[in-house]
Amino acid sequence: MELRFRKGRDIAFGTAPRALPPVPCAVGAVAVMARDFPAVVWDPRVTQGQVVRQGQALCVDRLRPEIALVAAASGRVSGLHHGARRRLERIEIEAEGAEETEFDVKGATADPGSLRALLLKSGAWAAFRTRPFGRIPAPSDRPAAIFVTVTDSQPLAADPVAVLAPQVAAFQRGVAGLLHLTEGPVFLCQPPGPALMAAQGRLRVVQVAGAHPAGLAGTHIHHLWPVSVQKPVWQIGGQDVSALGQLLESGRIGARRVVSVAGPGVQAPRLVSVLLGARLTDLVDDAAGGKPLARQVISGSVLSGQSAPFLGRFDLQVTVLGGAAPAPSVWGRLLSCLPRLRTGATLPMERLEAAFPFDIPPAPLMRALAVGDVETAERLGCLDLLEEDLALLSWLCPSGCDYGALLRRVLDRLGQEAAA
Repeated sequence: MELRFRKGRDIAFGTAPRALPPVPCAVGAVAVMARDFPAVVWDPRVTQGQVVRQGQALCVDRLRPEIALVAAASGRVSGLHHGARRRLERIEIEAEGAEETEFDVKGATADPGSLRALLLKSGAWAAFRTRPFGRIPAPSDRPAAIFVTVTDSQPLAADPVAVLAPQVAAFQRGVAGLLHLTEGPVFLCQPPGPALMAAQGRLRVVQVAGAHPAGLAGTHIHHLWPVSVQKPVWQIGGQDVSALGQLLESGRIGARRVVSVAGPGVQAPRLVSVLLGARLTDLVDDAAGGKPLARQVISGSVLSGQSAPFLGRFDLQVTVLGGAAPAPSVWGRLLSCLPRLRTGATLPMERLEAAFPFDIPPAPLMRALAVGDVETAERLGCLDLLEEDLALLSWLCPSGCDYGALLRRVLDRLGQEAAA
């Protein structure tokens, strides 16, 4: 099966890392962050100063305590940060030692119930995101389909197939495990080329080509298996599937990911192998080449990433923006005093249509999200989308609106209504 998209737009933002062996990177601290998991209230299971092992539960979902987030590194809990209404926002661990938690994997490769129990206890369950709503699935849910994404069209992204090449056996073992979680198909979406696995039975291999956002899971799901509240699907990244395969083989969590470190503030873009939730300054200090830059570090791509002290759970990029802009000249300061034409109310319709490969009219959807019209947004098809799917529209729109954040408000409201 093949998907080729004519719509989309690639953003030139410098040089992406070459497909070289990733450089192992030691980090001094890791963290789990609540912002990576919308609509979940986490209850801590550790205390300040407690020593934890890699794979040990740090917090659980208050409403579904079977779902846990685990430590990506052994060490000492250095911070439990709370936000509004004392909700847990982040748990930080100072990495030290090499103690690991071993899980019992007996029967997990053959029994769906044992596999679910293993995924929940080991924290691997949090690697799944649902469509619609972009949440962690309930422990008893069965999706209509599962999408494995081994494509990435975001600026400065690494080649996911090259990253998975040394881990093919673990990846294939993980995909075989996914078939036990659904009675529907499992879609393996990858770039054109030799298949990572042979299509057979419910496993379908889809070759995807085109400009961004052709490499995003939302684009594949929209065209191959449109979702609804009654027919949800799950998505999971290729490296998370490889980590699942490692867990099924060894009983230890696969806590490392290969991440692209690139951008104007990086002297030599590179691939690094780091722990989940790694502290970003540990990743970029050496990559900047010692230059005294007033840099901004983003977890994720320049389109959809966020400024944060730690690597996001689903981010496979770190984008480093360059140094401070030069001081303006006298003539530049004079021009800055002149009134400017406001273009915020004008949408570049042709550019938006050409860059959005969904069967959804972008301008009406953007207007509905901007005014909070939940009913119209749902009717137009917003349930197929997550924040990353609208990042390119936010970049193209002269208004400066973050349509991903606006979409999240609408999805959370629709999710509350569906749960009621």
